[in-house]
Amino acid sequence: MTPEIPHMTVPLTSLTNSTERELSVTPIISAHVSWIIGYVSYVLSILLGVVGIFTNTVNISVYWKMGLSETTNISFFALSIFDLLISLCTVMVKITFNPPVSVMRLPSGAPISELGMGANFMLYACLTCSAWMTAVLSVERCICISMPLKVKEIVTPKRTTFAIVTMVVYQLVFTSFLFLYPGPPYTVVSLRRSLYLNCSFSFPCLILFFVVLVSTTILVDRLKENLEWREKTAKRSNKTSGGSKGMKAARSVAAICTIFIICFKPNTLLHVLSLVFNNFGIYDPYLGSLKRNLYRFGGLLQVLSSAVNIVVYYRISTKYREDFNALFCGQRVEKS
Repeated sequence: MTPEIPHMTVPLTSLTNSTERELSVTPIISAHVSWIIGYVSYVLSILLGVVGIFTNTVNISVYWKMGLSETTNISFFALSIFDLLISLCTVMVKITFNPPVSVMRLPSGAPISELGMGANFMLYACLTCSAWMTAVLSVERCICISMPLKVKEIVTPKRTTFAIVTMVVYQLVFTSFLFLYPGPPYTVVSLRRSLYLNCSFSFPCLILFFVVLVSTTILVDRLKENLEWREKTAKRSNKTSGGSKGMKAARSVAAICTIFIICFKPNTLLHVLSLVFNNFGIYDPYLGSLKRNLYRFGGLLQVLSSAVNIVVYYRISTKYREDFNALFCGQRVEKS
């Protein structure tokens, strides 16, 4: 079984030029090493995808029990749904793009790999939605810490829900375009389909990455200032100062955003390098193998990001921990 990275077929002229150059150029990473990296990435992606399906199903159940009256709960609930879809799509893509499944045919006669490419389009959309939600959470917490008296007027459950619905509609529109133009086979590249993919995935994720980076930096700085103030206050009053509900929410968001930044950074850097250096493409005879394997690593990190958020929720949020234990450990929560 040879793992393959799902990608669209390039035009014939590009393949011809690439083939001619490959005759005289040795790839920076050999085919054997690429096979090993691809196989390890294939296995780990499926394992992390299965873990993500389980953990995000748990997250959705817990946040539903906690209620969706608060904006933070709404955002975490939506993020868990998108992370669940990312995990599902990842497992489907990895299975359908590798033999013996990839050579099977659907009842219509189309190869199952076409189904995998459709799941790949959905994966792009879900990754962008996850980035949107992380940006919404980070900006919301920045507003909460910077303007605590006005935050409830600025950020409301209705506005948060409207922002999520608008984001989903935007992604659905461009994802539909990917399927409708020029239609199957979905492995064929066209300039218009590439534009739709850039509008729905590449450009939004690039912008959102920097939004999350800036807002998280501000958020962490504010948290440090608040912690220093609490320590000084506690020393004056000879009392220990516990974290408030708002500060715990801010810590949760900061942790989730940090995971997002770490896991999305490799693919973001690859995208920037591709914009700066035209020859840095997956079909380049020398650098192509390097970029394909770096994309494998970046994709693996993105799946990891979708699977591990439960650790942050459970360790930082007391309410999440109580409802989790009530749902899955049979522990009753005593209401004061």
